[in-house]
Amino acid sequence: MLKRTLASSLVALSLMAGLAQAEVVVPERLTKADKIVYCGAMDSPPMGFFDEKQKSVGITVELGDEIAKRLDGKRVEWRVTPFSGLIPALLARQCDMIVDQLFDKPERREVIDIVNYMYSSQAVTVLKGNPAGIHSLDDLTGKRVAVLNGSTIRTLLETHNDELRKAGKAPMTLVVFNSDTDAFQALRVGQADAYGTTMETAGYYQSMAPELFETGVPAFAKILTGFGIRKDDAELSKAVSQALADMKADGSYMALLGKWHIEGNQLD
Repeated sequence: MLKRTLASSLVALSLMAGLAQAEVVVPERLTKADKIVYCGAMDSPPMGFFDEKQKSVGITVELGDEIAKRLDGKRVEWRVTPFSGLIPALLARQCDMIVDQLFDKPERREVIDIVNYMYSSQAVTVLKGNPAGIHSLDDLTGKRVAVLNGSTIRTLLETHNDELRKAGKAPMTLVVFNSDTDAFQALRVGQADAYGTTMETAGYYQSMAPELFETGVPAFAKILTGFGIRKDDAELSKAVSQALADMKADGSYMALLGKWHIEGNQLD
């Protein structure tokens, strides 16, 4: 009976794997192309960034490379674009897909399709020792907070400013930057009291310079995160979804998250 049960289980698992790993169909418009073009800001480690040798590295870079491989081995070309300009660049057909840490929000769904690949959260980073005593969003009252232009946390903090005003407290001053590197530099030299960013980027910088930075406000506002694709490019959305499903089935998806120490961000 045990052997029969084990055999039945193995057959069931095999069938499930077969369903998950279907053929990735290359969109017709890309069948004759030797490359796929990605738009990305490439300034938010560990997601997508340039290392000291100016080589593109990070979670989204490796995911993008793997997807291109499963799309008949396409060569990847990156079009580096400021985060706030990613969706306009995609809609202007300057690239085939946004490969970045793009939060899945209703207003974005109105103009593009999003294929999710993980969860993300927000956090607030402060200088080591937390000299400004920032432990909650309310503690940001009257403080200078660096944020990335076009980022979700900028919107969240602007909304929290309304709550601070209603409570009779001074709002925070948001200092807007176009790159995470510039924002962290502003925090380091005292031009800002805190930096609001994603939990992943905050964790990366804290691991790189534990003597300089620490977490003030821990992870909050968990949200789905994905790739952006034009609404008239449904074949590509389907192909990318299948490629991600195959990566989950063969274990390469979790291996990638594990490599960058964000296993907790995995999709349900």
